[in-house]
Amino acid sequence: MLARAGALALILAAPAAAQDIQVRELGALDPLEVNVAERPLSNDMWRNSNAATAAAALRALPGPDDEGYGSAAVADFAGRVLLSGGNPPEGGRGNEALAVLRAERVLASTGPIAGYALLERTPGLERLPNLARWHAELGFALGETASACRTTNGLVSGRNQAYWLRARAFCHAIAGEDAAAELSADLASAAERDSDFDTLLYAVTIGQWNDPDVSIDTGLELALARVASGEAQPQLDLSDAPSWLVEVAEVTSEPVEMPDEFGAALTFAETLQGAERRSAWDQLIRQEYDRMTAGLALGHALADAAEEDRFLTVARRYGSQVSSVPVTHATLAHGHRFVLAALVVNDLESARRWRRALDDGPPRRRMQTPATIDDLIGKGPDEGPAMQPQPAFEDEPVWSPPAPRLLVALDLAMAVAQNQLGRDSMIAITGARLEAGPQGVGDVAMLALLGAPVSPDWRVALLETEAQASPALMGMAAASASGAHGETALFAAAALQDGLTNAAPGTLMQVVSALDRAGLSDAARDLLLARIIEETA
Repeated sequence: MLARAGALALILAAPAAAQDIQVRELGALDPLEVNVAERPLSNDMWRNSNAATAAAALRALPGPDDEGYGSAAVADFAGRVLLSGGNPPEGGRGNEALAVLRAERVLASTGPIAGYALLERTPGLERLPNLARWHAELGFALGETASACRTTNGLVSGRNQAYWLRARAFCHAIAGEDAAAELSADLASAAERDSDFDTLLYAVTIGQWNDPDVSIDTGLELALARVASGEAQPQLDLSDAPSWLVEVAEVTSEPVEMPDEFGAALTFAETLQGAERRSAWDQLIRQEYDRMTAGLALGHALADAAEEDRFLTVARRYGSQVSSVPVTHATLAHGHRFVLAALVVNDLESARRWRRALDDGPPRRRMQTPATIDDLIGKGPDEGPAMQPQPAFEDEPVWSPPAPRLLVALDLAMAVAQNQLGRDSMIAITGARLEAGPQGVGDVAMLALLGAPVSPDWRVALLETEAQASPALMGMAAASASGAHGETALFAAAALQDGLTNAAPGTLMQVVSALDRAGLSDAARDLLLARIIEETA
């Protein structure tokens, strides 16, 4: 989620076409009208919805304290809908609770950077304390302290709540106003005690840690921990922190120290676990001196991500690195994941190169032509080629292509990525894909509803799969029948929130049909590609 760190500037600098909804006077702009989506839904996305039905659709999605999405692709789709701005539903203008629901679902789907970008563009936060708190929290966590303090100090409504008193204490402290900081903290403690915050604040104002046991569970406390100093700084405990905050803390922490020699560094990285292992892979992947090592590290990182159901997230982060990885016997062991990672970032040329290599194997090394007498005529002793026998290469291992089922899945992914659903080979490809069991049936069912020519056997295979009931499907059907496109899209994401790969074919068919009626067939195709990638990785 947070290699999205570089995405903040891109979101805040979104093109004018994506921001056309904000041309009206900022003071009159409702929070639901703010748009930061790259491919937004239409401005009338909330047509035929009211505040109650919109809230029900939003609550169907995971919030920041829930378990989260089982698929990064579904989370991205939900984020696309949630980040789209439009005229509020009936009775929704000026409804802060509805705006907070949206912001919380943005945080759960696309992460803190997108959530912060949305709220940074939202006017009138000074009179919306619940929405303003999310802006401040995300700003503090991401290091955007100037913006967070601006919201804190400009608040009109609810400014004497304990959280805002502590936020002002932080802003005073980083400005060197220690006495004012401690006074604000004392006022906050009188309303609601928080020993962890006090410990962190005094580590800033007097450089002394009063308690060796400090637990961090807010963005405000994480911001304090970054600037705290003094002797005997304790290990900070984030075990009670929400998952989004743990992720922010991880990506903003110091990188793990690595051996200088690349081979040793690669071996060392393989011994690590968790955040340290991810940090080691990141350093090796991004270095430009040894692209063989970078490729092996990338292969390991993608394999780890596939096991952790994070493949799309990691592929999006590093997919652009695939083009510079050399094709060798060692790197080709990760070749199928390189194809998929390249597709994730729409690098079709690299995807084709690695797909061909999976068939042909790595390039064979060529022996130089030995020198002859003719090569030496007219040459001085140091000018001609050496008259010495060429060293014999060790026998290179014979390349064995992956299993046909894997290659079929890759070919299907490439066809979907290139929007070549009508190609002549699709019937044969889908017939082979059906051999993958229920997952293959789901893929072919989505293809059929997207208009691709598919093997007729899919209808028989479909009847042999288990049905999957979801309350979100009923909400989606009702919203679709009412022409409420925004709600339809949100319920579609809710129906798939447990994951794409384990969704029943019947569920996938209903989602594709509903999205098509809502004018979002491109989103259905994106979900199909992501499903194939997640299954194949």
